[in-house]
Amino acid sequence: MLPLRFGAAMATLEAVAGELLAVHHERFAAALAELEGRAEYVVKGRYVEAAVLAEVLSENKQAARLRDRIGGKDPDATRPERIQLGEIINNAVTAKRQADTSLVGDALHGHVVASAVREPTHELDAVHVALLVAIGKENRIRQAVQDLARNWEGRIELRLLGPMAPYDFVATLPPPL
Repeated sequence: MLPLRFGAAMATLEAVAGELLAVHHERFAAALAELEGRAEYVVKGRYVEAAVLAEVLSENKQAARLRDRIGGKDPDATRPERIQLGEIINNAVTAKRQADTSLVGDALHGHVVASAVREPTHELDAVHVALLVAIGKENRIRQAVQDLARNWEGRIELRLLGPMAPYDFVATLPPPL
């Protein structure tokens, strides 16, 4: 079965066979061949808020000064500084997310057939990567993710989800991270 994310309504089974399957047979068969013996896994990580904020404030002196300047003061009176601090933190978390996603790619290099970076779903998302893994190599992926989780303990809460249908890889196989 080819996992696809689309919906279609067709009047009859003959219409499905003639208008959908027959017309796209070669494309569907090629996609099935590419996915044969492979499954999708997802690495999802979320920053521990206190830890990532502490990192940002220790690495960015401007952010630390702003935090100290607005601490304990009327939020309305310090609104511009709070907005500025929020932008600095958001930009820093975005940069950390890119760097941490790259580290996941490095750790899994050679163990995956393909990967796809997913957009964050939360402001504290650290990593969100779909992986296409050859069946039989799952233990290598699990071990690599466990090693990362151990290294990031207290900083990023990391999970490995799967196996699942390879939805992220049906249309085309992107190169690994």
